[in-house]
Amino acid sequence: MIGRKNERNILKKLYETKESKLAVVYGRRRIGKTYLIDEMIKEKQSESIIFTFTGDYEGDKKTQLTNFAESIHDWFNIDTETLADWTQAFNILKRIINKEIKDTNHKGKVIIFFDEVPWIDRANKANFLSAFGHFWNNYCLKQDNFLMILCGSNAAWIQNKILKDAKGPHHKRIDEIIALKPFTLKETALYLEKEKQLTMDPKLTTEIYMIFGGVAKYLSYYDKEKSIAQNINDLFFSIDGLLYGEYEQIFKSLFHDKERFHKEVIDLLCETKTGVIFTDIAKKMKLSTSNPRLRNAINDLICCGMIISIQKIQSSSNNAKYIIADPFILFYNKWVSDLSKNAIAKSSNHWESIQSSQAYAIWTGFAFEIICLTNIEMYLSVRGLSATFKNASYWSYVNPIKSIEGDKGAQIDILIEYENDVYDIVECKYYDKQFVISSDYKRNLQNKKDMFIKHGIKKKKFDLKLIMLTTYGTAKNSSYNDLPIFKDITLDELLE
Repeated sequence: MIGRKNERNILKKLYETKESKLAVVYGRRRIGKTYLIDEMIKEKQSESIIFTFTGDYEGDKKTQLTNFAESIHDWFNIDTETLADWTQAFNILKRIINKEIKDTNHKGKVIIFFDEVPWIDRANKANFLSAFGHFWNNYCLKQDNFLMILCGSNAAWIQNKILKDAKGPHHKRIDEIIALKPFTLKETALYLEKEKQLTMDPKLTTEIYMIFGGVAKYLSYYDKEKSIAQNINDLFFSIDGLLYGEYEQIFKSLFHDKERFHKEVIDLLCETKTGVIFTDIAKKMKLSTSNPRLRNAINDLICCGMIISIQKIQSSSNNAKYIIADPFILFYNKWVSDLSKNAIAKSSNHWESIQSSQAYAIWTGFAFEIICLTNIEMYLSVRGLSATFKNASYWSYVNPIKSIEGDKGAQIDILIEYENDVYDIVECKYYDKQFVISSDYKRNLQNKKDMFIKHGIKKKKFDLKLIMLTTYGTAKNSSYNDLPIFKDITLDELLE
């Protein structure tokens, strides 16, 4: 298994603990949650009593209970009566487990795994959570050998219904929370090397990451016998493509009847490179800033890892900008979602024509900046300053009196702040060759530095560095030396 070392260690410790434990695992669709837990179950199956159940996305109460009874049959070879409600379902499960323990003189662990919990009782009308809470609190916790795992893709539902519900049956009962993230850029490179036997230039690896976003299942579809363009054409720009329509499925599975509204927020954020503050999102959507629907949607999208907020340095939270954090969402929204089925059906070598366009070159620069921001740990590792890192921010300045000469506005998209008043202005450039700092670009960078010192830091003591983060490095010309550039970081160094 690539990565997931920390998550595997958490599950291992939970299993080995001499008391009953409850864990919650969540993360976006196709991220590998079920795979992670299934691997642990396979490893421990011979020494454990196992029961697993997966919620049905479209299932009503009757369907869910029927499927639950079938899972009991699958694991224990016992046919149950028709289940009327969840209280009865858990009572029967309790009796079956007790009988299994007695009949086999079982001394080991009992693992119970509920997958896609948000689908079981989405609106909590069937009282699944209440019945489950009673089962856990009054039965499992009184034993010392239960490992219960609740899992789901709808992170917002899990946060609101399980983790943050102070009045619910699970309040202060959760022992571990595993928020499973997509692979980092470095883990994606390792996956392509180990699982697909691909030795690739770091830029090509990054390009794959821009499209698949470090999602394990999507990467598994990659055919090593084909080129990147062929893979993209087959997976996205074909009616039968495995990832054609995936975008809609993500929103449908996560947000159900709210999917259209959440898509509107995503569409808006995908339009801009620099991010959008909340008041501007509300304005563009013609909504009040106090609209709870909009605030809930923003929170849902953050919980699900689709967007992140980035704070303006030394500013109030009202100036936090929201940007797309999920490369797959960014890619699909830009290049696939607007195409009709008819256009897809008629397309031939569609991706090759996009790859050679100026629009694609501009978009990759945008996508690269987001990747750098969301993989900030790799950057900090190269800088050797992880221990003193405070936050990644942005900063902007607009001259309120435009008549004042020499006091231009400035925009810094990635500003890294460390302890002891140390700052990095990070410039990300995604090019097919070495980036060359022109005289105009040099003046632009110098202005960013000067304006931040004058209007941003406002301190006598500071240490400010200009950092280039590029695909193949920056040419060492006179503009490079004049600035000066403190460090020139390449993709090779990020992926070492």
